[in-house]
Amino acid sequence: MIWYDVEKYKGDYKLNQRLFFLDNIRVFLTILLVIFHTSIAYGAAGSWILEDVDKSDVNATVALLTIFTAVCQSFFMGLFFFISSYFFPTSYEKKGAFRFLSGRLVRLGIPLLTYYFVIGPMTVWFAKFRDQQTLVQFYKDNVWSFRWTFFGPTWFLEASIYFTLLYVLFRFVIRDRFKMRSMLFPNGKTLVVVAIVLGLIAFVVRLIYPTGTGPLELQLGYFPSYILLFIAGIIAQKQRWLEQIPEKLQRIWKWVAIGMIPVLPLGLILTGGLEGDVHFEGGFNIQALFYAMWEPFICLGIIISMLSFFIRRFNKTNVLSKWLSENAYTVYLIHPPIIVGWTLAFHGIDLPAIIKWIIVSALSIAVCFIGASVIRMLPYARRVL
Repeated sequence: MIWYDVEKYKGDYKLNQRLFFLDNIRVFLTILLVIFHTSIAYGAAGSWILEDVDKSDVNATVALLTIFTAVCQSFFMGLFFFISSYFFPTSYEKKGAFRFLSGRLVRLGIPLLTYYFVIGPMTVWFAKFRDQQTLVQFYKDNVWSFRWTFFGPTWFLEASIYFTLLYVLFRFVIRDRFKMRSMLFPNGKTLVVVAIVLGLIAFVVRLIYPTGTGPLELQLGYFPSYILLFIAGIIAQKQRWLEQIPEKLQRIWKWVAIGMIPVLPLGLILTGGLEGDVHFEGGFNIQALFYAMWEPFICLGIIISMLSFFIRRFNKTNVLSKWLSENAYTVYLIHPPIIVGWTLAFHGIDLPAIIKWIIVSALSIAVCFIGASVIRMLPYARRVL
C-alpha cells in the first residue's frame, strides 16, 4: 500500500530513520496530483471532469501548463507505484500471503468502490449534468447501467489490485525456489539502455492505445514505466538500493532531467506544433516517437534526483508532516470534487487563467487536507484510510 504506517515497519527495515523521507515524498506527490488536475482545468492538455478554458486557443498559459503536466506525467504516478511496492517483500514475509492479500484488498478495494459508486458519479453529475437531469436519473442511466465507468484517479487503486494479485501469484509459484542474486544500483549505461528500451516499448504500445486511452480507464500507453517502477520498488527494498545511489550518478541524472525538459516543446515546434499539427499521443509518427523517447529520461532523472534529495533533506518528521502524511491517502480520494467546486466558484470571474490556476490549486490543497482530516475522524475510517 502506498499509504503505509511508518511505525508499523520499524524494526523490519535497517534504516529506520529513512522511512520518513518516503512519507514526505508521498505527501509531495499527492499535492502535485492536485495541482496537476487543476492545471488541466485551466489549459493543460489532457482530460478532466470540468475545464474552464478554451483549449483550442493555444497561448502561453496553455503551452506552459501543458509542459508542466507532461513533466509531471512522466514520473509522478510511476514513483507512486515504486513507493507502493517498496514494502511488498517485508509485508508479505511478515504477514503471509492471505493476510497480505486481504489487507491490501480492504485498503484498496473499499476506497475504490466508494469513489466509483459515490464520489466519482456525484462529481460528474454536479459538474456537467445537474441542470439536465436529476441525480437519481443520472445514476439510473449511467452508473447502475455501467454505461460509463467512474474510476477517475482511483484507476491507480484498480491497477494496484491487479499488481498485488500478480505479486502474490508470483510468490506462491516460486515459493522458496528463487533466490535473488546481489544487484548493485544500476549504473549510468544501464539506465540509458533502460530509458531507450522503455521509450520504444511505450511507442509500440501507443500504436494501439494512445495516451489517455485504455480499458477500464487504465491508460496503457503509460504502463510500461509503471510496471518497471513497480518491479524496481520490490528489487530496491530487497537490494537496499536507496542506500547505494552514487552521488555522481545523482548529479548527472539531475542535469539530464533539467536538460531534457525544454527538448519536448522544441521538438513539437520543429515538427509543426505551432501550426496545430500535434499528435504526440500515439500512432506511427515522429512526434509520438519523440514523446515516448523523451519521457523515460525525464522520469528516471527526476525520480533519482527526488529520492536522493528527500533522503538528504527530508529524512525527518514533525507534527505538520505527520499530519499531512496521515491524510494524504484521503486527499487522493476526495480531491476531484473539491477541485471541481473551486473551479465552478471562480467560473466567470474575470481573471487570467494562470491566476485562477494558482488560486484554485492553493484553495483545493488546503480544503482537501482539512476535509481529509475531518473524514478520518468518522468511525472505522482510519481502518481503511
